[in-house]
Amino acid sequence: MDQTTAGILALYGILGVTVLALWLRHRSVLSQRDRMMNRMGDLQTNLSDTTQRLDLLSRGVDTILGETPEVRNLLGVHRKLESAENLLFDQGIAVSSSESCAIASHAAKAIIEKHSTEPDDNTVILPGLIPLIVRLDAILTEAEMRAEDLELNGGEHRILGELFHASARTSRAADCYRMANQMDPEDSASLRSLARIQRESGELETLDRTLERLLATSPDDLEALAEQAAILVGSDDERYDRNKTRLIALGEPLEETETSTKLSEIALRAKDSRISGDPSTLDSNDSPLLVERAAKLIGLGEAGAALEAITKAIEMDEDNGPAWLLHARILAAGEGNSKEAIRSIRRATALGEYGVIMESEILENDGRLDAARAVLEEHLETLPEDAEARARLSLVLMKAGSIDWAKETLNEAPPICWESSQMHVMEGRLHLHDTEQYRDEYGNHDPILLIDALISFDAAIDHDRENGLAWLGRSRALRFQGSHNEAEVALVRARRLIPNHTSIPLEEAHLCIEMGKLDQANTHIAEAATHLHEHPIVPFVRGLIAAKQGRMTEAQTLFTKVLAIDPDHVRARLNRCSASLLKGDLDMALDDSDHLISISPALLIARQRRAEVLMNLADWTEAEAELRRILDRRDEHVMALVHLGTCLIAMDKAEQAERPLNSALRIDSTNSDAWYQRGLLYLDFGRGQEALSDFESASRNDPKHIDARLMIAAIFHERGDTKNASNAWRKVLDIDPQHKLARRRLEECNGRTVASAKILGPED
Repeated sequence: MDQTTAGILALYGILGVTVLALWLRHRSVLSQRDRMMNRMGDLQTNLSDTTQRLDLLSRGVDTILGETPEVRNLLGVHRKLESAENLLFDQGIAVSSSESCAIASHAAKAIIEKHSTEPDDNTVILPGLIPLIVRLDAILTEAEMRAEDLELNGGEHRILGELFHASARTSRAADCYRMANQMDPEDSASLRSLARIQRESGELETLDRTLERLLATSPDDLEALAEQAAILVGSDDERYDRNKTRLIALGEPLEETETSTKLSEIALRAKDSRISGDPSTLDSNDSPLLVERAAKLIGLGEAGAALEAITKAIEMDEDNGPAWLLHARILAAGEGNSKEAIRSIRRATALGEYGVIMESEILENDGRLDAARAVLEEHLETLPEDAEARARLSLVLMKAGSIDWAKETLNEAPPICWESSQMHVMEGRLHLHDTEQYRDEYGNHDPILLIDALISFDAAIDHDRENGLAWLGRSRALRFQGSHNEAEVALVRARRLIPNHTSIPLEEAHLCIEMGKLDQANTHIAEAATHLHEHPIVPFVRGLIAAKQGRMTEAQTLFTKVLAIDPDHVRARLNRCSASLLKGDLDMALDDSDHLISISPALLIARQRRAEVLMNLADWTEAEAELRRILDRRDEHVMALVHLGTCLIAMDKAEQAERPLNSALRIDSTNSDAWYQRGLLYLDFGRGQEALSDFESASRNDPKHIDARLMIAAIFHERGDTKNASNAWRKVLDIDPQHKLARRRLEECNGRTVASAKILGPED
């Protein structure tokens, strides 16, 4: 092969390789194009899906915010905050201090415009405004700005403070409130809000200064006067006497309850301990000062800040007895801290503090009456003359049902113990317990026991006129006696001395029921219900109110609720029996009366109710037997005599019925039922005039006795005495305007009168 042929072949080979390379490149480009087209398709699909989602989101936002345009307007505030952040931090261009303040002020005003400008505790913050105010706080913090740097007026600073306070930015809120008061000293709302922040944080010194500024503008502000007095208690500051005098002049004297007195004692002792120390070593963190501060904080209701202060005091001085005692009191006020509280009390007791009463109260609140009793008994073995502990032990025993043991505890007391008002109060409470037991057994209070109770409570008041429990017990004893006005006076005194005692609204409700003030009784029992959960006394009192108002179905339900908790509650079962009888639910009424007789055989009212149920069931023989059992026990039982007369008449023993009815009228000549039943008896005997006289006596003693009125009208109507019959039927309609028979008979009388007038009319 020559060189030419070899060159041509080489050229063809090169061309072939080149064509192959180009063809492969072309295939690669086509494949890449297909992949790019696929990617573009996927991208277009994703873009379409995203567009649809954004459209759906936009329409959803429009729908949700359609009825709340004010929330939609917050988007503009968001943009202004974005712009402020960009101008201050993100653009990379330095701005002057005045420009920075103007930018931040513009952003703050944008938020303020979306909030109410009126000071109102019930102002509702727009949803979405809190995150914006948090963002503004972050901007101000990063820019190192305070309230004084913002170009706002006093009202705007106050509104901004409210928003910061609502968002838990308390330091920023306090700064705004101070600035608002500085720019508008007459604005008391800012000072009140600032005081609330200082109270919650436990800053008593600054709170004192704020309250003083508030009193400078509002000198008769009751809350500020009382709160500052609580802070100044135990101090030599003349402002305490000023506040106390001013509160008395305003008719709102300081109420020193037992708890507040104990807290004040702890604060005073802590102060004495602090003052007696080396003055050069005193600082804001010394332990007695923290105890004093914690005692005042718990008096102001700030338990969290008080616990923090007292814990710090204990960490600084573990041998501080008042600190451990106050620590226990704070823990006991919460829930689930009883074990830790008892440990703190025992530590305080070991350091010489008096904590046995507090320990027994904590154990009692946990339902551990045996443990509370054991603690008090152990204490009295070493200090038998401790009157307060002895009275407390008697109370614990009474709550446990050991009445004789409770009385014995008082009887064994040394004579010196009776110089204490608590002993007399406890003795009075035991007398009241006995008279309630007597009422449940016999249906009425024992007057001798009530006199003994009043003597005990009066003795307690003689020893200590500020003993609220003594006044409360006196009020209850007077109510049992029926002296409602005196009971009300004593109860007002008790309310002032122990305003938070749970028995106060209960006693007020009972007294209002007996005085016929049912609306007020409802209010008082609602107050009591907030403290007494699942206690039978609340539905019992509500049942009494419902029964008094004639709502028998509701009353029956409420008394049933009481009996579900305490099946042997005598008064609840007796009242349910009466409500069932009035409703016509005779089976339940009979069951209740039978149960009452089984547990209290001497309770005559239960036997009377049983007899009344049997009479409604027309079981006259058994009803007569039950009534005679009542009369065997008390031969002058008026209602038993009246019902016996009714039974004998129904049993066709009219000749025997006159005697019990005459006896009932001899005992109680004002008993309208007795007059009415004897009138029916005389009517059966055909002695119409005597019957009419008895019916008239019944109506005189009970003007609402409709049955007597009906019988009077019927007698006159049958006699043809149109004038008297017409008047009698009208009196029936005065009682029941819808009475059909009375209305029809009255129309008949009027028709007869018109006809008679036509007959007797003059002739031409």
